[in-house]
Amino acid sequence: MKKAVALMLALVFILALGGCIAKMPGETLPTETGGGTETEDTGKTEDTTPPDTAPEDTEPEDTETEDTTPALPVLAGFGSLAEAVGAAAEDWEFINTSDGAKLLSDGAASAAILPVGEAARLYNETDGEIAITALLTSGGWVIAEQGNAIKDIFSLAGKTVYVPAGEAEAAAVFGYIAEEYGFEIGSTLKLKESEEARGQTPALLPGDLYGNSAQRSAIDLLAEWKDVTGDSLWPGLCLAVRKDAEDVGSLTGAAKKAVEGAKAVPGTEYVYVTGADSLRESLRSYLSLLYRLDPKIIGGYIPDDGFYI
Repeated sequence: MKKAVALMLALVFILALGGCIAKMPGETLPTETGGGTETEDTGKTEDTTPPDTAPEDTEPEDTETEDTTPALPVLAGFGSLAEAVGAAAEDWEFINTSDGAKLLSDGAASAAILPVGEAARLYNETDGEIAITALLTSGGWVIAEQGNAIKDIFSLAGKTVYVPAGEAEAAAVFGYIAEEYGFEIGSTLKLKESEEARGQTPALLPGDLYGNSAQRSAIDLLAEWKDVTGDSLWPGLCLAVRKDAEDVGSLTGAAKKAVEGAKAVPGTEYVYVTGADSLRESLRSYLSLLYRLDPKIIGGYIPDDGFYI
């Protein structure tokens, strides 16, 4: 009987101990998620990297408004008259350069102050894209020297006259004047192209000498031109424009204003000729002369009526 009671007490103790192991007070057992089914091993490691939650770059967009102001048309030129026209043409940007012909030809400039012969050459070389709208000067060239040895054109006998590089038109016309006085170019009078003509004596130079006070005007070639040709007009600088240029009217008006206020320059007379018919009449004989002297100066042939606007 005692054994039976002992066995019953032992059984009760074991059952109570099992209950404590199954669940301790306050403990929550993990929930079973297997559903009774084994998960297949795929051999791949699950990506447990947390998603990129960094805030998106919210830097404010550049709200600066684009400058839509149209660029001013460009006028190119070199020398005192070009500067005066540029100052008077408030609706144009002026570029002070001796390379105005190239800028005009390339379309980098809409207008330029150029010698008439050079404008004619551009007209021919661009198939008529360039025209002239005004003639601004007569003459413009002198024989300059450092000193006082040259008294008149006959003082040049046996000398070499230095000509600025690239000034074929002025050199050809001076040679023509000298031959009319009896000189033989290459013999009794020589012409030599020079990059530094301004520093030589004697030199064929623009009358304003571009501010070179070391030289003086010894011979006024406009006066000599009038003597040998009987023509008071030696076409010099003109206003050349691209035919697709805008606001040419205001530029032509500025050129007139500049010419009227220009200061006297040795060897130069300021004129103002505009209008296709008047320009054609004023330039016809001069362009014919340049063609006879050297057709390359004007691009191979005399421009047709499309050259004048």
